[in-house]
Amino acid sequence: MKVMSMTRSRRLLLFQTVLLLATISATLLAFGVRPASFAVETARSADRFVDSICVGTHWSYPDTPYGQRYEEVKQKLIASGIRNVRDGFYQSRPQDLGKSGIRTTIVADVPDRSNGDEKTIQAIVNQIKTANAAGARIDAVEGSNEPDLFWIPSRFDKQYKGQGFPKGVIAFQKDLYTAIKRDSKTASLKVIGPSLGMTYDPGGGNPNPLPKGSLANAVDWGNFHPYPGGNPFSFPFDYNTTAKYYWNSNFPSINIDEFPYNFDTYSPPFQPKPMATTETGYSTFKQWVSEKVHAKYMPRLFLEFFRKNVQRTCSYEFVDEFADPQKTKREANFGLLRHDLTPKPAYNAVKNLIALLRDPGANFTPSGLAYSLDVRPVQNYREPLSKRVANYDRTQYVHHVLLQKRDRTFYLVLWHEVSNNDTSVQPPREIQPPALPVTLKLGQPIRTVAIYALGEDGRLTTTPTRLTSNQLTLNVPDRVVIVKLVPA
Repeated sequence: MKVMSMTRSRRLLLFQTVLLLATISATLLAFGVRPASFAVETARSADRFVDSICVGTHWSYPDTPYGQRYEEVKQKLIASGIRNVRDGFYQSRPQDLGKSGIRTTIVADVPDRSNGDEKTIQAIVNQIKTANAAGARIDAVEGSNEPDLFWIPSRFDKQYKGQGFPKGVIAFQKDLYTAIKRDSKTASLKVIGPSLGMTYDPGGGNPNPLPKGSLANAVDWGNFHPYPGGNPFSFPFDYNTTAKYYWNSNFPSINIDEFPYNFDTYSPPFQPKPMATTETGYSTFKQWVSEKVHAKYMPRLFLEFFRKNVQRTCSYEFVDEFADPQKTKREANFGLLRHDLTPKPAYNAVKNLIALLRDPGANFTPSGLAYSLDVRPVQNYREPLSKRVANYDRTQYVHHVLLQKRDRTFYLVLWHEVSNNDTSVQPPREIQPPALPVTLKLGQPIRTVAIYALGEDGRLTTTPTRLTSNQLTLNVPDRVVIVKLVPA
């Protein structure tokens, strides 16, 4: 009887312990606390990502489609879902676009061969107020465009209060910020800093001419133009079939992520303010990227910059300015649309990405998702970084952004962030990297799952699927894949 009593006591104790642990687990889950094996990542607003997308336009160029076929270009812009353009004042273009919901980032500068003063800035402020009162949706004002190129005496000889670059640019930006913020009708506008157009050395050999912190109190967002064309300030290692991988590639995060040359060089004048990118992108002429690679890169570019907390990313530009059948001219081929206004695959890709993720409405606070990603490198995508860094983990090249809509649906956006071009040869040699197997493990109940994938033609395909033991295995290619997760 004594032994039986002890056995029953142990069973009762075991039952009570299991019950207690289950109760604690359920309580923790109810309050959003997850098992230690699953990190909880707070999502970002899906619509905030859509809001970050911008394109450059040139409404004042009369010999291009911007001037010759304005109405058709406008309709293509509206159809794309892109909400922001970057341009100057021209006729009533900002007002007309604003009535269709398109916002304008205005580039403010002193006129060519001019010695501007406070009247110059007040004229800009008055022009913004007049345009917005007439229907424009100007929500941001950008300082001087690449003044290290355009303020020099041998070209346009711009000055402000008798000073050239860089002192005149700094003074102009400070006065612009003050004038915008002290007027109640423009105070809510974002003021973006001046950009630079030349390459400077983050190591100090040829430093940024704008001193560190010099514009921190004169901007809401800093500014840089990080076109993805190589990174000579990285380590010269080979990766798969590309020698000096970062030097000889042009993938979207080449100079803002692992070797963030552009942040290191161009953000110090504005720190601690976040950055905007008012020019970046690709030309589809023969010496840069094909239209097929362009379609892979553009969604990745917008996502990479958003991932790195860039507030607005303006692709240069919306339309190819000139006809160039042989694709020999760099400046003629930057558009998402061809010169005849037919869409490049990249236009379709960006349009479909926006259509899937747009979620207009009131601001909300996204919640967290408990999950993990297990990436298994294949082929040469797991070789060491260099002889100095043994067993370097290549799995970092699967990048992701976790987004959420107001209905609490999560969108986990994944892509294999590798280069599709070896630029050590001309024209660049296209690379076809393999997809990487990735296992998504979830630490919370999910009701439904679907997989969306952008094809090389920019089309979006949808595949309903199911979780197995709250896991999902998929192959992540060099194109964007989106896992839609509806919580239970």
